[in-house]
Amino acid sequence: MNSCCIVVVGHVDHGKTSLVRALTGIETDRLPEEKARGLSITPGFAHRNTATSVLDFIDAPGHEDFIQAMVAGASGAQAALVVISATDSICAQTREHLAILEILGITQGVIAVTKSDLLHSEDHEARLADLRNAMSATAMAHAPMVLCSAHSREGIETLDAALQDLALDRDAQTADHPPMLPVDRVFSKSGHGTVVTGTLLGGDLAVGAGVVIQPQQRSATVRGLQCRGASTDLVRAGERVAVNLRGVSVEEIQRGSVISVKGAGAPTTCIDVRIELQAGVAKGLRHMEDVRVLFGTAHEVASVRLFGGGGIDPTQAGFAQLRFKKPVFGYEGQRAVLRRLSPSETMGGAVFLNTQASPTRAGDKTRLEILQAVHDGSALAIATAVGRANGGACSLGDLARLARMSADAVRNDLGDDFMNLNADQVAPKSAIHTAKAEFLAALMAYHAKYPLRFMAPRGAIVLRGVCDSLHAHVEAVLSQGGEIRQNDTGLAMCDHDPFDNLTADQQADLREMEVVFQAAGIETLAASEAFDPALVDVLLGMGRIAALHNVALKQRLLLHSDTLNAAAARLNDSFPMPLEFTTSQARTALGTSRKIIVPVLEHFDKCGVTVRLGNARQMTGLILVSLPALPC
Repeated sequence: MNSCCIVVVGHVDHGKTSLVRALTGIETDRLPEEKARGLSITPGFAHRNTATSVLDFIDAPGHEDFIQAMVAGASGAQAALVVISATDSICAQTREHLAILEILGITQGVIAVTKSDLLHSEDHEARLADLRNAMSATAMAHAPMVLCSAHSREGIETLDAALQDLALDRDAQTADHPPMLPVDRVFSKSGHGTVVTGTLLGGDLAVGAGVVIQPQQRSATVRGLQCRGASTDLVRAGERVAVNLRGVSVEEIQRGSVISVKGAGAPTTCIDVRIELQAGVAKGLRHMEDVRVLFGTAHEVASVRLFGGGGIDPTQAGFAQLRFKKPVFGYEGQRAVLRRLSPSETMGGAVFLNTQASPTRAGDKTRLEILQAVHDGSALAIATAVGRANGGACSLGDLARLARMSADAVRNDLGDDFMNLNADQVAPKSAIHTAKAEFLAALMAYHAKYPLRFMAPRGAIVLRGVCDSLHAHVEAVLSQGGEIRQNDTGLAMCDHDPFDNLTADQQADLREMEVVFQAAGIETLAASEAFDPALVDVLLGMGRIAALHNVALKQRLLLHSDTLNAAAARLNDSFPMPLEFTTSQARTALGTSRKIIVPVLEHFDKCGVTVRLGNARQMTGLILVSLPALPC
């Protein structure tokens, strides 16, 4: 069965509450002050079950002092019942309510012309014509208009039928964000604990769901749900609901809080928006001006940072960042009403484009490009702009949030123009191609500058404007494709061989050096300090010698690979598996000192020749591979 949440709006004393009572039999003024003053102060709630649909009514206050309450009631509505007195016609608050409906995107509704019993019947047709003409410039220009009276019940059945048609004909809505419940009431009920009420937005909410109270960031669990006075296991978007929460107290929630599911967003003090001012405001909006922002059931003061500075004139639109005084919680696509602080007036509206924005400058052209893409609604344009701003790559999760689509739908829209870098990140093929070329150019430039170094340190390959994830992807692709090689020490072109760059004299010196290291065995290493460091690096890169480190003595020890192979073989003979041995026993077996045996054993641990077992070690049986001699 269809359901439709309808906000009832109009000028004070035009008969909204009486009309809701006539339609549903429910009295929505529940506060003593409301009954004493004869006007609504807070939104009231009622519902009516029909044969084809369920109608939920939110009776919004009509007095100008309670605009915040009116917006809170209207924010969760899907349609409007605009109430106009046949005797008073359209008044100031009716016009403001109509403007707010348009700002909030509520364009479907029914117009009820009330108090028809107080207007002479011969004037009915002319009054309806006048009202239709007056409504022609509003979002409700084509809404059904019904003359009725809550007192005499004239036209009530016709109005009820029009509302039922509205529920059946209203545009189908699909959830573009997870379930969220802006809280309009919070109280404690004996035997149940904390209860909050509101109109559910987004997806469905079920009993047992884990939720987070925002922006307080308090976790809770849905203990129970009530919809229209009856317990239920599930509520859908647009339905009024009371949620019984476990794990949170009444004092930890307030009107304006949002009940969201886990992972649905985070509090923020910066929201990027598109602002549009309505006609008839006293003056335009200035850069850095403070305004009151009404969204959901919350209202907070924010400073408006207009991109490009300057201002926005009435009927004009522009992009801006709202800087709030304290953390707030919203979602992409959410609509807000902007009101001037003094004198108080509704200025226009804002659409939240990025609720996780970082502070930026008014002249940030890159951010402006992203916001224009989000406003236009193209996932491809958003991804291109975000990638350009973020070093080539972008998160599918962020793109889905900005485009208000599922991650799968976004990825489908991006097509073959983008490639997956990992499970969450994508990048344009063009950006990947450019990064590859820059990577190879940087690596070849390093080899040209240091031809005798086998590997370039990773820190030396800097790609300006390329993010870490794209850099890592390019490195992995080039390695897998056989264009570069990599190890723990760095990177190199696969065809880079320092030995080929040696002069004849250097090659002779290199062979002499290797003979010295071979003859030194495991004992003396001091002679290595006299050699050319560049040639030592060549031997290290070729694997002819190994660098070992004695951390305690802060020494680098250089041993020939043949020496290490011989030491591994001696230890295998002395301590065959599964015998265990200590560092002292290994030192005795090799006939060396502690300052050498410690780094040797640590090197064997790293190579997998030995394995540590507490304070002892055990040979693994792994044999190190001997390298061929240097070319002649």
